[in-house]
Amino acid sequence: MGGICDCGVHLPVQSVKKLRFAAFELDKRTAELWKSGLKLKVQGQPIAVLSLLLDRPGELVTREELRRHLWPQDTFVDFEHSLNTHIKKLRQVLDDNADTPRYIETLPRRGYRFIARVEEVRNGNGAVADSVEDVSQSPIGPALVASTKTSSLSEPPVLAASSMRRRKYATAAILFAIVVVALYWRYRPRTPFVTGIHQLTQSGHPKSLMGRHRLVTDGTRVYFDEYDGDTSRIAQVSVKGGDVSYLDTPLIQNPRVADISDDGSELLVFSALGYKEGDAAHKRSAFWIVQLPSGQAQRIPDLAGGLTWMQFFPGTSQITYLKQHQLYAANRDGTGVHRLMDLPPNYSVPLWAQYTISPDAKMVRFPGRLWQIWQSNLDGSRLRQFLSKFSEAMYGQGWSRDGKLYIFDQVVYTATSLWAVTERTLPFRTFDSKPVRLTNGPLAFPAATVSNDGKQIFAIGESLRGELSIYDAGARDFRPYLGGMSGGFIDYSPNGQWITYVSFPDGTLWRSRVNGGERQQLTTPATGVIFSPRWSPDGRFILFNAWQVDRLIDDYKKIYMIPAEGGAPLLLVSGSFEPADASWSRDGKSIAYGGASGVGDASEVRILDIDTRQTRTLAGSRGMFGPRWSPDGRYIVAQSSDAKRTLLYSFASNLWNEFPTPADTTEMGWPTWSHDSRYVYAMSNARRIYRYRVLDGREEEVADASQQPLLSPVFGWGWWFQLTHDDRIVVLVDRGTDELYALDLDYR
Repeated sequence: MGGICDCGVHLPVQSVKKLRFAAFELDKRTAELWKSGLKLKVQGQPIAVLSLLLDRPGELVTREELRRHLWPQDTFVDFEHSLNTHIKKLRQVLDDNADTPRYIETLPRRGYRFIARVEEVRNGNGAVADSVEDVSQSPIGPALVASTKTSSLSEPPVLAASSMRRRKYATAAILFAIVVVALYWRYRPRTPFVTGIHQLTQSGHPKSLMGRHRLVTDGTRVYFDEYDGDTSRIAQVSVKGGDVSYLDTPLIQNPRVADISDDGSELLVFSALGYKEGDAAHKRSAFWIVQLPSGQAQRIPDLAGGLTWMQFFPGTSQITYLKQHQLYAANRDGTGVHRLMDLPPNYSVPLWAQYTISPDAKMVRFPGRLWQIWQSNLDGSRLRQFLSKFSEAMYGQGWSRDGKLYIFDQVVYTATSLWAVTERTLPFRTFDSKPVRLTNGPLAFPAATVSNDGKQIFAIGESLRGELSIYDAGARDFRPYLGGMSGGFIDYSPNGQWITYVSFPDGTLWRSRVNGGERQQLTTPATGVIFSPRWSPDGRFILFNAWQVDRLIDDYKKIYMIPAEGGAPLLLVSGSFEPADASWSRDGKSIAYGGASGVGDASEVRILDIDTRQTRTLAGSRGMFGPRWSPDGRYIVAQSSDAKRTLLYSFASNLWNEFPTPADTTEMGWPTWSHDSRYVYAMSNARRIYRYRVLDGREEEVADASQQPLLSPVFGWGWWFQLTHDDRIVVLVDRGTDELYALDLDYR
């Protein structure tokens, strides 16, 4: 009574002895970690930590739990140091990274969480042999013998019943398979493709400023930004195309589209108010809710300083906003503020910080470092990389209204192409399609949104072209130079017979005669986007900066030199300092360059001896960037990190002096030396060019380019200027177009 009956039948007992994740397998019985059949050199307490994390995948394991698991209560040990050492050892063995974890995620001051998928490998520890004892010795033996004696009489009914059961099982299996196939067919991710492209606008006005694009739709009209110089306004056009009209928003200075409400009756509008007093790192921003179609505007209260972006909260009447890597929600009157989540350390703040919340308000996607997209639940849990196997740089655009389509850009310098995935969510699983390319030139599509019915994509299409132009001081105007070629960053050889330049928009380095003959391409796109090439004083080499902006690497900024006749580039400087803005010393034996060791670190100017490869920091240069060595070798000009000051270093005095900043100017850029080293030229953010006399710092305006649509020879936005060999001013004028297009979609 109440005991265990040992009737001679032994069933196999299942036990978990091994746990598998990715290519790794942990044998808990032997405390060994294997990878692809090879035993790894790790043992002891790191294995114990890993075992506890694997037992609770996706859950927080607190530091206190780990302490109790590893050490008895009466053990005296430097727990913090020891645990950190064990975690570091595990990450080394697993080839994991604390900033972008694939396996072990750190929850600061709380503990750790294992975020990869874990599978149990079960082994049977019993056998089914000897499952039946000798029936003659069994207490139930006679009955068993009797049953065997009469089995021949009952065999046909047993066979018939067994056959009927098999048919029932087969029928149930077929019905189950039909249901599964039907469910998959109904909810399967369908592959979108573009069947046609139609141009909706022909306004001729730019639709981006400093690379920022944004457009939304209410189902009947598309709303987007248009610019006239530095002045912006909100434009609208029918989804069928036609004339462009503009919202009347007299209360809002330079309005820009941020978002549209779920029902399409309200726009969220952004305007910049300039910099916060005493805080040059953050621009003051204001957000407004604008009623459609009337344009009546109501400002949202200033929720906090350092606010970088705001959007409507899907499915609610609230708004969400981003501040200092934290995502908040609040009522429109500024009450009810509550934090939704902390963005992870790998969150990348682009020039225009944006995030996207899914239509069901369950997920958020945001830009990560190295042009990746990351996602998590809206409470910050289940952080993971979106399309982790997608090897190209990308930037997210957003979901369709029903959440079934997500579009994003593949970023290859200026040639952005649209991609998409379809997503279907069931209670037990989410089905994703493979990413599919929707566009592949000749237009770049840097901004897009999906129509309300999911049958179209509205996108800004760009055709990029620049025109090299020279300033005519007598006419006070600009005219085409060197045939109006689409390129910039020109520099002349010491003998004045050759030029080097960077072509736009592909960003490659070229060399040619001054008259344009004997053109030769010196770099390919694989080298990166080329900045500021400089001929060496002896004319044998060309120094240049390269940014591999579309590569998923940390050290994407490099400095090279290449033989002027062509050949393989020689790498001079790379690494975490992010070197840039290289220029030659007078004797050609050294270069000056700027950089910073990481986000938030102060920039500084360094000098490299090319022969010894030794570097030194230029005294007093902390917080400066963009150095230019004077042709006579006596000075270096540089800028402050906030671009508000232009400073001059003298090698004779080892001192820095500051040039005066022109009135009504907030930024200065592209400092350039006259060829006799007597003057420094620089351009203000108002696109006026000034000249400073080195002797006494005297300032004078020499050219006004404010009425010209200027380009930088890189990225398709910003501005740039340079001097010819006889100190005439050249700029790159924007001759490209960007208009609104509709892309028709179908699915298969």
